[in-house]
Amino acid sequence: MDHSAKKHLALKIALCVAIVALLVMLVLFFQQYQHIQRLDYVSHQRQSFLQSLRGGGPLTGAEAGSVQIWMTFEYIDRAFSLPPTYLQTDLDITDIRFPRMTVAEYEKDAGLSDADALSKVQAAISAYFVTKQ
Repeated sequence: MDHSAKKHLALKIALCVAIVALLVMLVLFFQQYQHIQRLDYVSHQRQSFLQSLRGGGPLTGAEAGSVQIWMTFEYIDRAFSLPPTYLQTDLDITDIRFPRMTVAEYEKDAGLSDADALSKVQAAISAYFVTKQ
């Protein structure tokens, strides 16, 4: 084996070792992060995009119009601090994908238009806050 081939082989081996080391470090980092979450050093409640736009805190019934067709029910529940099964019960959703299904998927399952699906979800959110008062 000539010098160039040995150098090329050594470079390949070094690259493989570096990739394996990086993967091991990522796995260890992920395990440590999960451990820190279990110790409650990291908040389990993530701030939603909608909450960050308005400055934090849960959204109110007056902001129900900000719901979009691409949002999941899990996301909506978190953004408005709704009970986990409130929308499922109110909208009579039986799909097993709930709460990870989007409003668009609900629309298709229920045979509604985009506007009707959004309107029903927004009305349910508004009604929750009216009854909560």
